[in-house]
Amino acid sequence: MKILVSGPLQSGKSSYIKALDPNALNVEAKGKDEKFYTVGMDLGSVKLNGFDCYLFGTPGLLRFSIMRSIVTTGSDGIIFIFDAAAPEKDDSAIVILNSVRKLLPPNTPITFVANKQDIEGARPPEVIRTQNYLPEDSKIFPTSTKTGMNIRESVTYLVNHIYEEYSSLLQTLRAYENDIEGLAQELKKDKIQMRDLLNNLEIKRFIEVDRIKKEFKVRSGLKYLV
Repeated sequence: MKILVSGPLQSGKSSYIKALDPNALNVEAKGKDEKFYTVGMDLGSVKLNGFDCYLFGTPGLLRFSIMRSIVTTGSDGIIFIFDAAAPEKDDSAIVILNSVRKLLPPNTPITFVANKQDIEGARPPEVIRTQNYLPEDSKIFPTSTKTGMNIRESVTYLVNHIYEEYSSLLQTLRAYENDIEGLAQELKKDKIQMRDLLNNLEIKRFIEVDRIKKEFKVRSGLKYLV
């Protein structure tokens, strides 16, 4: 599955991904202030109880909106990072948040993190919720990429939420693993729609497709994480 990691400039997106995958790739450049900024994307991966999760980080600079749009496309869920130690970045954060959400279906799961909790004076999640008018039912994890605080817990929470979105479909798929025509009738999809659906699920590595036998199999091990 594809997980988008987004947020404002220098909020900890690259560090978040590297905390989960030390071998993650990053397309970055050094600025005049000698700091490094993501100008392309971050790319990492982590395996969580049967789920192959690919982490795509977006640039935090507002002017890289085109690259952000490219990276966002096709995401199954969003980790959105607020800089808890820098409230002045919140305006940019909301601009980026709105832009990526517009590119995805309205039911796309999102988990927020209030990063840099290791810094004195960092805002707790409830303050960030109030200041940015986030929904009361939204999940916000206090995190630190330096200490590892709630990094794995936050992505695990998101993966479980994504699984909830797909669970009923996966149950149906298991019932029709050897009967694609029956599955098409059950889902009320034509051949082209079925092809696109199975290709998409194969890319997400939810299923394995045998094109010679014209069969598919739901990958074993997909389940809720603890």
